[in-house]
Amino acid sequence: MAVPLSSAACASRPTREDIAAEYYNLAEAYLELEDWDSASRYYRRSLAYEPGGRRAQFNLARVEIERGAYSEARRLLTSLQEQDPDNHLIAQLIGYAHYRAGELAEARRLFERLMREAPYDDRVVRNLAMVYAAEGTLESAAVLLADAAPIADDPSAFYLQAVELEYQREDHDSARNYAGLLLREAEDLVGSLRLLGRTAYEYGDLEGAAEWYRELLGERPDDAEALFAHGAAKVRIGRREAGEALLAEAFEQGFDDRERVTELLAVEDLEDADELRTFLKEQGACFL
Repeated sequence: MAVPLSSAACASRPTREDIAAEYYNLAEAYLELEDWDSASRYYRRSLAYEPGGRRAQFNLARVEIERGAYSEARRLLTSLQEQDPDNHLIAQLIGYAHYRAGELAEARRLFERLMREAPYDDRVVRNLAMVYAAEGTLESAAVLLADAAPIADDPSAFYLQAVELEYQREDHDSARNYAGLLLREAEDLVGSLRLLGRTAYEYGDLEGAAEWYRELLGERPDDAEALFAHGAAKVRIGRREAGEALLAEAFEQGFDDRERVTELLAVEDLEDADELRTFLKEQGACFL
């Protein structure tokens, strides 16, 4: 039976706002996937239907930075800043665009101004430290992070960055000092000791690594990873007997990380590597 026209449902056409929202959602999905080209394309389609979309403009600027289109990113951000001159997020992204473009002096001046205006903003501190480090003033970056750490949302993260920067400067004493401050603030003592041990080992501070792993084992005496790392550090600094005892205990606790074993044997300054290889095979590293 035919349906009278008067009772037929009329499908409404999508509005410009609806279409803009659809394109925006697609762009967000591509942003999450780090598909910068696709994200850029769909943010621009969204803005074609809703030119005043501030979120789309801001996120498009983020994407253009990742695509290396720094001038375009700054153009978008400058337009947003004219509408909202006190917005620090916009200003920070402009600074980041300068940083990514290698315009370090401009980035530093901007972030230093933001530091004066918002000295407790973790993001500003991180960005300014990042610029100092890129300029080669690693000590200034470390001091900035350590000074800000007590009032940061995550003090341990700031102290850890300071530790890494001092290791990059090859100043092991300063690195250990910041490590001590980190441990004083740490909510996760075991996790912090593990991070410090790993960081010290990677930067060649084997004495420091041995100390952090020793403390970790005081908390977790059966931790196989810590036993192996502590043993590896001791072997490398010439305490062979103590190191091998720790390595043996690590295997007893189930240590089976082939990559770590191979890395230890590949160390250039390792003495008696063949003897150590034989010892590790006897402990269960049958793949050697």
